[in-house]
Amino acid sequence: MYTHSGAGWHIRDFERRDYRPCYQLFRGCLQEFPWRGPAAPYLRQLFNSLPTARAWVAEEPQAGIVGFLTLRPDSGYVDHLFVAPDWRLCGVGRGLLHVGREDMGQPLLLDVDAQNIAARDAYEALGWRVLAKAGETGHEQIRLIGP
Repeated sequence: MYTHSGAGWHIRDFERRDYRPCYQLFRGCLQEFPWRGPAAPYLRQLFNSLPTARAWVAEEPQAGIVGFLTLRPDSGYVDHLFVAPDWRLCGVGRGLLHVGREDMGQPLLLDVDAQNIAARDAYEALGWRVLAKAGETGHEQIRLIGP
């Protein structure tokens, strides 16, 4: 589907066997967002979204799942995009977004925490633009639209 031969990873459709590795990756990444509070509600949201989402994983033969993306097929909204810390800046996020956009045939939408400066910078570098700002004080979100 999508391969980065230089880094050795590829993107494929999400399969049932990917639940646990994606769950573990997501749980680890949530630790980077202390402003979000307990992880349980977010883990439930991921678990509940997977059966109806369009989803892909980035996999490297030795490391296993290094990233994943879930997408609402009715709207092109990205519910989840997470990449393992050791695999950031290797094109994994870009590749997952590319596959999602190709599948949808239209620009994608996503929300990012206003406090997540690294993610905001990465999206801007990929050509994403701010569409709106929302959320509560202390948990502000920025809605972005892809190129």
